[in-house]
Amino acid sequence: MADIQELMHQAPPSLAQYRRQRAAADLYQRALPGTIFYGIALAITAWVGGYFPHYGSAMAAVFALYGVLWYLRWVHTPPQDSSNVQASDTWWWRHWTLVNVGCVLWCLFFLAVGHLEQGLSTAFLVAAVSTIAFSSAGCETYSLHKRQALWVVVLLQVPALLYFAVAVPALWPVCAVLAVNFIYQLTHIRRRAAEYDTQMAIEHALLTSRTEVERLSRLDALTGLANRREYDSTFRTHWRLAARQQGNLALMVVDLDHFKRINDTYGHLAGDACLQQVARLTGELFKRSSDMVARIGGEEFAVLLPDTNAEEAMQLAQTLRRTLAETPLQWDEHRIPVTASIGVDCMRWDLDLTPQASFSRIDSACYTAKARGRNRVVQA
Repeated sequence: MADIQELMHQAPPSLAQYRRQRAAADLYQRALPGTIFYGIALAITAWVGGYFPHYGSAMAAVFALYGVLWYLRWVHTPPQDSSNVQASDTWWWRHWTLVNVGCVLWCLFFLAVGHLEQGLSTAFLVAAVSTIAFSSAGCETYSLHKRQALWVVVLLQVPALLYFAVAVPALWPVCAVLAVNFIYQLTHIRRRAAEYDTQMAIEHALLTSRTEVERLSRLDALTGLANRREYDSTFRTHWRLAARQQGNLALMVVDLDHFKRINDTYGHLAGDACLQQVARLTGELFKRSSDMVARIGGEEFAVLLPDTNAEEAMQLAQTLRRTLAETPLQWDEHRIPVTASIGVDCMRWDLDLTPQASFSRIDSACYTAKARGRNRVVQA
């Protein structure tokens, strides 16, 4: 029962954990195509500028570096366990290093084009427009981390602009335009980063709400046990697995005796306390990870016991019956006796053709226990 209860009570990830996992996935997916576009822009610029005949080896080296970067980004997948903060941080900064290296390579190429052209040639304008496009895309693509997005924009253009401003006076007009664009991008990064944080908060709130709704849909609100829906699903799964392997699977159907009398005599609050006490005692008795205790009706419970034969199930049922009978409910000044009639058996694969047939057979044994005087165990 421990695994089932843990699943039903499992909390969704914290906002920080969710954002860390989501940001890592976004960074991986968004960074992967970048080297391809760098290569396309590099090829167009080199073709327009006629660089291939004169600088073929250098161009081949840059293309190779971008190919290696693409491969390294592709194989450097995010860690599966987002709860491991140290591993996530290590992956994060390594991947940002790969992104920054790509930015530096492009900036050096842009700087080299300006140095070779020494003016507003077609090749330089293609490189300048590509730089604007890459830095604008960086504002959007890397808005998941404001500082890193700023660093991407800086690495893509600032070193080249400083060189042009000092060494190539003919490019000053373009430097002025790029500087204005850079200032605009700084404000855009701040806005997009805030929007990304807001989006993460909304997604996390929706995830938390959905998880809570799913958890509550599988829990009995009063006792905290699995409810009928969760029991039906789990029983069918275990039944089919056991039937395929012809293995042992035991089931108890537990019905409290004279429960209506408790409600009528002491009130519904006492009845609720009685159900909670039975749930607690039953849960304390069946602690294996595979065991399941569920409330399947008003005062009816089911205990599912995988890998348990009929003899073991009978002994456990008798232990449960005695435990309940020896633990009266203390309610105000009253000690209310609580007993149960229990039907129990292991699945019989020569008789039980469906899960419903198994349940009906054992449920009938529970009714037989009531007919024989209650507070007893009957094997189906």
